[in-house]
Amino acid sequence: MRRKSLLARRTRKKGQVWITDYTMSLLLFILATVIAIKILINAFGTNTAFTELKADTAKISEMLLSEGVPANWDADSVLRPGILEGSRVSSEKAYAAMNMSYEDIRPKFQTRYDFIAVFKDKDDVIINFTDSTGTDTKCVIGSPDVGTAGCSQTDLSSIDYDNMVKLTRIIIYDASIVKMEVYAWAK
Repeated sequence: MRRKSLLARRTRKKGQVWITDYTMSLLLFILATVIAIKILINAFGTNTAFTELKADTAKISEMLLSEGVPANWDADSVLRPGILEGSRVSSEKAYAAMNMSYEDIRPKFQTRYDFIAVFKDKDDVIINFTDSTGTDTKCVIGSPDVGTAGCSQTDLSSIDYDNMVKLTRIIIYDASIVKMEVYAWAK
């Protein structure tokens, strides 16, 4: 009888140690799995603010590379400015868009980010657009905060931003291929 009770006590203790070991290893495994999943989720997470900024920059360049709404718009009737006439850049429309105040043009592009658009020739020189009288020249569509050094180069050092996107599009202007560079940034 004594032998049976001693055997019963040993069996109970062995079972308790096994359950404790099993419980501790299961908890450690669950903890390691949760930590690994959190690391993987954070490693492949996307920066939604940057994604939105990139999408807005593409939207601005698409709107600019259209005829606009209405097609023969002027400063009073414009709903969405575009600089194309047919499939080529219209210097009159480009100048009209450059002549619009930033407070007027920004909502028409439906963006909450600041932006500029400049046109450069093959030598990276900014192209100037003149009015119909030939007396006034403009070179930037968008934010007045960006310095253009007399329309010779774009100086982005004067602005403060957290994220910035530059989108370059190749277009035809005056029978030559030029670049339209659209910059958008979030403060």
